[in-house]
Amino acid sequence: RIERSKFPSILTKGKRYSSPHLLLYLYPIESSTLGKESRFSFSVSKKVCKLAVDRNKFRRRGYSVISKNLKGIKPGFFCFFSFKKGSSGVKQADLEKEIKELLSSALVLS
Repeated sequence: RIERSKFPSILTKGKRYSSPHLLLYLYPIESSTLGKESRFSFSVSKKVCKLAVDRNKFRRRGYSVISKNLKGIKPGFFCFFSFKKGSSGVKQADLEKEIKELLSSALVLS
């Protein structure tokens, strides 16, 4: 996972990719730590889901998709996913499809 101290630079300097339910912010890992595995974080706002139980469920679903596809992901990137408002009813299959599409459009999926 990505440390919280990295979030401001990822959100301001990172390249952004969009899908119907997710935003992906992509930022390269600094050269001093190059060669490390890519790191991921998922953010679910209270505007998306009011209950913490539901927000945590979406984060767990996102990490589940990443762990299934970790071998096909290139090293050296911070990938910060943010759920969009109105994505509370997204199904697991749709979520998996969107994450894969975002990663392939960002050229992170090999």
